[in-house]
Amino acid sequence: MAMNTAEQLDDYYDNTVLQANPEPVKQPGQTVAPAPVSEPSKISVSKFEIVVAVSCVIITLFMAISLVTTKNQVTSAQHQLQNINSQITKVNSQNDSNKQVIDELTGSTHLQQVAQKSGLSINSDIRNVNK
Repeated sequence: MAMNTAEQLDDYYDNTVLQANPEPVKQPGQTVAPAPVSEPSKISVSKFEIVVAVSCVIITLFMAISLVTTKNQVTSAQHQLQNINSQITKVNSQNDSNKQVIDELTGSTHLQQVAQKSGLSINSDIRNVNK
């Protein structure tokens, strides 16, 4: 009968892996000693090292809080700048509109129409002076 893949893998494991790492053969009357386990040694930490570590933690926390505060202030300043820029744009638009109205009202054709409605006449020697 044909062997399935699992049986083939079991045979491969038995033949190659176990041959590469054979178990030690026990002699009669011989005991195998367990490997010595080293106990973790305590590392003494001086007061200076504790102070340095605590100082580093405090400085890191201070810098993190400062970074968040600064980012918040920058965002607020950008928002204010955006509001001011929009106000400047509105004022510039109003100024352009007002300049156009002024140009229309000071034009010679408009002045002649106003003069005719009032029963006056205009000399053709009118000059506009602009700053």
